[in-house]
Amino acid sequence: MKISLKTKLFSTFFALIIFSVILTLVLNSTILEKYYYNEKKDTLLKSYETIQEAYENDADNIMLDIEKIESLRGIIILILDKNFNIVYQSMQKSVDIKLKKPLPIPREQIFESRVLYEKRNEIHPDKPVIEMRYSKRMDSNFISLYGIVGEDLYLYMGTPVEAIRESAEIATKFSAITGVLTIVLGGIIILLVTSRVTKPIIKLNGIAKKMAVLDFSEKYDGGSNDEIGDLGESINSLTKQLEQSIGELREANNKLIEDIEKERQIDEMRKEFISNVSHELKTPIALVQGYAEGLKLNVNDDEENKNYYCEVIIDEANKMNSMVRKLLELSELEFNSISLDREKFCICELVGNVLKKSSIMAAEKGTEVIFNSNGNENIQINADYYLTEQVLMNYLSNAVNHLDDNKKLSIEVKIIDNKARVEVYNSGENIPEDALEKIWMSFYKVDKARTRAYGGTGLGLSIVKAIQKAHNNKYGTANMPDGVCFWFDTDLS
Repeated sequence: MKISLKTKLFSTFFALIIFSVILTLVLNSTILEKYYYNEKKDTLLKSYETIQEAYENDADNIMLDIEKIESLRGIIILILDKNFNIVYQSMQKSVDIKLKKPLPIPREQIFESRVLYEKRNEIHPDKPVIEMRYSKRMDSNFISLYGIVGEDLYLYMGTPVEAIRESAEIATKFSAITGVLTIVLGGIIILLVTSRVTKPIIKLNGIAKKMAVLDFSEKYDGGSNDEIGDLGESINSLTKQLEQSIGELREANNKLIEDIEKERQIDEMRKEFISNVSHELKTPIALVQGYAEGLKLNVNDDEENKNYYCEVIIDEANKMNSMVRKLLELSELEFNSISLDREKFCICELVGNVLKKSSIMAAEKGTEVIFNSNGNENIQINADYYLTEQVLMNYLSNAVNHLDDNKKLSIEVKIIDNKARVEVYNSGENIPEDALEKIWMSFYKVDKARTRAYGGTGLGLSIVKAIQKAHNNKYGTANMPDGVCFWFDTDLS
């Protein structure tokens, strides 16, 4: 079973408090009385030394010292002369401690005087006798001191043992009461302290668990200026570094995934490219082979059919030649094997030249291209003239070949986002939404039969894409309500 740190700390400190209380009670009940006894012996010795010093140095004020000892230290005092006449007894004080007038109390009635008399030979001026004795008259045990003051006085001092026992019992009872209070208050204080100590640790543990699942959103904000605060700052620093490192790893991983995906797409495109090239060449090769064999076998003897066969062979050969040239051109553009020959020129002049070259193609379709410069007749751009012309020619050729019966075709020049944009619009069927991105792929044809009819290879828009990427400019297409618009951007000079 898992035991929390808070429980462990509370149990440990609470057990220490209970142990301390129990130890105190045991010591009080077993040792305190002996300790008090030794302390009383020391008190008797100090009191004896005080009386002796006062007698020798300040005899006139000795009574004051004796009264202080009796009152403040609770000691019974008896003083006798050398003939063992009582000159001072507690509660019955003599007038003259110099023994000029002894007290009228017979010594046989005083137990202490008899004891002093019996121990007279054991007592020395510098070595008093201390012992435990029982007093029948008081029915109590006493700690007694027998000594000599000066050269002619015998001194007895005693303190009841019962007082020591009562003090020890009172101390033990008081220790028990304070022990209970200590346990209760100590338990509350320990609970509060352990809660305060373990709270930041629990919080740090929660942060660490979140870090384990790569969640670095939470930070430690305890603010304490101690080891836990230092640990929190270290956790925060570690969190920041891990978040940054894992972010970089994720970015690198995403890039790797993109690269792998790009490589996969390139591989797929390569396979599709080979398949499309094979498919595109298969038809003209078959036609050339068939008509060539027909000529060889003289299938038709008349001159007109032979000429038709030759024209078909020439036409298909031209188509294959055009396809090969465009493939070579696309390969050069995609692999950056050609450098851009940038120059400044007027984009509207370029559009005008392209329209002149394409006028016959447009006339064959029965349409006229409308050009709208939007007031930008003198706009200069910085680009490769030949490649930009090729982009516009591909757009215009594509537009002419996809005209519908409305036969609307227009070219516009606009300024958008500090770029010169050329738009080529033709009326006709919209491009399916799922094909808007695919039309820029090599050999992709929305309507293959129609493309074959006008001799398209499916490479024109791929070449546009490669040229625009070489210029680092955008391109695109959009379906309009009654047609399609292709556009490309160029850099202003």
